[in-house]
Amino acid sequence: MNRLVAGAAVGSALIVAQPFLSSAQTRSGVGRPRMIEVSSAAPEHNAQLSSLIVQIRSEADAFVFLSGGAANMRTDHQRKLLAMFEALALVAKGGLRIAVGDGGTRAGIMEAAGRARRASGDAFPLIGVAPAREVQPRGKTPLDPNHSHIVAVDNPSAPAHDSWGSETATMYWLFAKLSEGRPSVTIVANGGGITLQEVESNVRAGRRMILIEGSGRAADALVSLLHQTKVTDPEVVSLRDQAVTAALIRRPELFGVVLLQDGAPGLRDAITAAIGRPASLVAPK
Repeated sequence: MNRLVAGAAVGSALIVAQPFLSSAQTRSGVGRPRMIEVSSAAPEHNAQLSSLIVQIRSEADAFVFLSGGAANMRTDHQRKLLAMFEALALVAKGGLRIAVGDGGTRAGIMEAAGRARRASGDAFPLIGVAPAREVQPRGKTPLDPNHSHIVAVDNPSAPAHDSWGSETATMYWLFAKLSEGRPSVTIVANGGGITLQEVESNVRAGRRMILIEGSGRAADALVSLLHQTKVTDPEVVSLRDQAVTAALIRRPELFGVVLLQDGAPGLRDAITAAIGRPASLVAPK
């Protein structure tokens, strides 16, 4: 994910820079997102992260993950794309207990997800995962204040000048732990090379994905492969070539498509169809 917190990790030990707030405190608007910094070397050994997984799984029956961004788009198309993520609030208000995971920064679809959470009355947990070196306070990129949790990943092997993408393995390890044995879906909008890496992680996990056609870049490259249509934009052509090399469409049954003009209701319906409805919400026959 193109992801435009305080704390420190020593080895695999986790140090939290501010109190670990309860869900009730977060939802009542007390404090900022709960910020955790974790080493990528052994995230499974972090007691605080393990506690977070248990907590989120107690609050959610299904999971929605976001991949991509909203770069290099026409202003009107970008506006439509960001408005689509109101679907998250619609799904939560419809009675589904979801949790959402993304890159956590104050940009693009992640900021839109934060606005949706705020508009819903904080009806769902929203967990952002970002490289610790790039986001504030260690880096320059601001975090979205409407997330419930931020997991800042310190990857010792990441290049000092650019560690974007160095958090992907930890992100998808965490997403797998959160959604283990439960329905999950990833929404792919726009995005670049890192988004294609995340699509590969989803394919390996056998997770369903919703591609937003018309959002450009990586998402449109994947749609063109799925539908065997031609593309002419040079960046989309390049991303399509990368997707072909990586055989990202090797499991076409994992992919669904929603049109940009379908808006939030269309995305809500696609999410609901992908994750299903818990038994408690199904009317008895």
